[in-house]
Amino acid sequence: MNDQWEFLLCAGLGRGFTGTWVESGDTEAVAALLGADLTSRQDCDLATAMAHYRPMAFTERIWAGPHSDGWTHALTISGPPPVTTGLVEAGLRFLQIHTMDAQVHDLLYGDGVTTAWATQRWYGEVIADPGSMVEPYLREVGRPAMPEAVHSGSWITEPEYHGRTCLEIYLFLTGRMSGRFIDSEWLGEKRSLYTVPLPTVM
Repeated sequence: MNDQWEFLLCAGLGRGFTGTWVESGDTEAVAALLGADLTSRQDCDLATAMAHYRPMAFTERIWAGPHSDGWTHALTISGPPPVTTGLVEAGLRFLQIHTMDAQVHDLLYGDGVTTAWATQRWYGEVIADPGSMVEPYLREVGRPAMPEAVHSGSWITEPEYHGRTCLEIYLFLTGRMSGRFIDSEWLGEKRSLYTVPLPTVM
């Protein structure tokens, strides 16, 4: 398996990204469930979409399209991570990875009924609820080798590259569950860029 994060970095996503993998082959329906304005659709490659790349901007845009057989992927180009309530209400399974600057957030996943988190331990292990849909794939990853703790006075700090290790595990999980990993061919495909109207404050 190639280093998926390196592909994303080369695409210019180093400041942060949110990727949402959804078990549905209906890309337009998934985009609508994520709140997209379907009339804003612009079919383009990632390089074109990245002209709008502004993590956490006030204008939310997603680049969505087929990922693998029966799966859709939505990449957040600008704005906050898309709200997944619609996916849950539609009974769809999904996984969502979110990073911002050097921070890797816990993996959010939905099994079609409820949502949960695959969380990180300080030494690079990812844990999920027993019996969850991601647990079998986490068993494939196995437990990481315990790194030598770095002591500073009475404090123990996270080992170097902790976030990168967890991110690679999350990308492995999404690849294994969806049946496709991110590579140069994936980055070169055309998908649809949509604007997601932000909810109005009452």
